Amino acid sequence: MSKAAEGGKLKKNLFTLFLLVVSGAMVYSLPYFRSYYYDTFLIEFGLNDVQMGALGSAYGSFAVIAYFLGGFCADRWPARKLLTLSLVLTGVLGLVLLLRPGYWGLFAIHAIWGITSILTFWNALIKALRSIASSEEQGRVFGLFEGGRGVTNMVQSALILALFGIVSKKINAGAGLNTVIIVYSVINIALGVLIFLFYKEEEFKRDKKALINVPELKRVVKMPETWLNTLIIFCSYAMCCSYFYITPYATEVFGATAIIGAAAGYFSQFVRPVGCFISGFAADKIGASKVCAISFCVMIVSMIGIICTPGKMSLIWIVIISLAGVYASMYACQSMHFAIMEEAEYPVELTGTATAILTPLGYSAEAIAPLVAGYCLQTWAGEKGYKVFFVILTVVAVVGLIANLIWLARTKEKRQMLHAKK
Repeated sequence: MSKAAEGGKLKKNLFTLFLLVVSGAMVYSLPYFRSYYYDTFLIEFGLNDVQMGALGSAYGSFAVIAYFLGGFCADRWPARKLLTLSLVLTGVLGLVLLLRPGYWGLFAIHAIWGITSILTFWNALIKALRSIASSEEQGRVFGLFEGGRGVTNMVQSALILALFGIVSKKINAGAGLNTVIIVYSVINIALGVLIFLFYKEEEFKRDKKALINVPELKRVVKMPETWLNTLIIFCSYAMCCSYFYITPYATEVFGATAIIGAAAGYFSQFVRPVGCFISGFAADKIGASKVCAISFCVMIVSMIGIICTPGKMSLIWIVIISLAGVYASMYACQSMHFAIMEEAEYPVELTGTATAILTPLGYSAEAIAPLVAGYCLQTWAGEKGYKVFFVILTVVAVVGLIANLIWLARTKEKRQMLHAKK
């Protein structure tokens, strides 16, 4: 393929990118919508708070295992078929909710969603995204993906909430919840069909004998870049899992109203697309790992700004500005998690095997960060507890920056080669 043709690869696949972006957001609508309609869900399905929490645990437990095995599935079977299967099954399971299955039925559905939205979906999605863009467009495709997911979530959540409100008012809350379930289910099934029809996948040589290709796994494990990438993901994702603690910090320490606190939380979703889009295009100019390094620097400075600002309402504006820096940098870094793979020696056909290591270990921050936060807030009451936790997050970001700088040193030759193609 000529450089010109290769360079315009993403442009030719914009509709596919749109489908992958929307699918990457909507496949998680069903596993998580119970959180947004918590009280109604409890009443309609006759659950208590403990059972509700168990549904989340069922989904999360299967998801951890699925992140690992899903990588090998992505290298073993075509992404087009895996994505279609995931979306259709996720939607069909959603429709089963209309039958009001008992607690154990709900438990089983959430456990299976951990498989359909992760094992057969996430790693295949990453592979699909890498395949629809040239080596010079990897930053752009992942920046557009993460930013697009943010926009999709903003739009769909507002529309679905409005629809829920209208139906609940005209009929009842149960009908409103059914409407939400039907819409989310139908959208997932439709997206699965569209991907099957329109995603034209490149053919790679696949091992038809075993799910786990041991030689390929050994090759990936022995690469120092694998562990540097894992550390970069963990350190930036820890912030993505913890930023919402800044909202109660603002209300408790600075005396901000609940409205201001909530607005500060929602503000993250408006900053997300901006941070992702800018980082994506910047990455194709200066390199994905350089964007990551800059993001970590902004993240560290912003966190220091939050930690060092005295708890006076008159100074809340400093916290808001620092928050904008945290939001933009953490989402910019998140959008580069897999874009930087192009700077190492990861061929597209090994994407699944690599992400089988990167995703479960990198995203384990989601399980660790809340435990650390809870310990800090329980051990040190009030302002001190928050600040201790924020200091820990800042240190973690520094570790991420150091890993990023080592990555830059190790991938210098490959990055120069990529830059020469532009």
